[in-house]
Amino acid sequence: MKRFRIESSVFDIFPQLQIGVLTFHGIDNTGSGREHLLKEAYNIFYEKIKDLGISHPYITDYKEAMKKIKKKKGCSASIEAMAKRAMKGDNMYTINPVVDLYNAISLKNIITCGGEDLDKIAGDMVLGFAKGDEEFIPLGENKDSPPREGELIYKDDLGAVVRSWLWREADRTKLTNETENALLYMELINESRINDFKIALNELHKLVIEELGGSGSISILKKDCPECEI
Repeated sequence: MKRFRIESSVFDIFPQLQIGVLTFHGIDNTGSGREHLLKEAYNIFYEKIKDLGISHPYITDYKEAMKKIKKKKGCSASIEAMAKRAMKGDNMYTINPVVDLYNAISLKNIITCGGEDLDKIAGDMVLGFAKGDEEFIPLGENKDSPPREGELIYKDDLGAVVRSWLWREADRTKLTNETENALLYMELINESRINDFKIALNELHKLVIEELGGSGSISILKKDCPECEI
């Protein structure tokens, strides 16, 4: 059985870190995305951040967290990148159903969220530190760009799944219209937002099941419970 786990050394930097892990089996991710839900969430996101932009406190939480880790130069958390896009008036484009759904919940709640095709994860999914030789081909590219030694990454037995923790995902494990089993994960940095976090997890779980069918489960990982089955 595959597992999702957080290496103990990660908690030396982020002792209050919690990761919500959602697994879905037997979903129907075919056809077009959920553009209407994505646009609605993008508008809600913009209304929440329009006065402060990337200085919004929820975005600042992730910006400050990224300063604490070794990462690729110039990269930023995905939620900060989306805020910059919104403030410039750029559109948020549909990708496929499950990606649109998790992006919608991420935007509405201003909480980072990522996703992978569960069947493409080799062995365990791990949040930990890179050796520096892990294969990593960024989403939409074909050239290997391995992480730096000591960089915080999501990884499996075949290499890096996400570089610089909250930054960029690998092409190898991406969610596609052929995905039937999905792994989604949401990061809580500020423990005072635990209620928002749980609401977002439950909202995403319900939305995926309603829209795409199948079955799903939720686990929350933290220092005293650092792993779960996926």
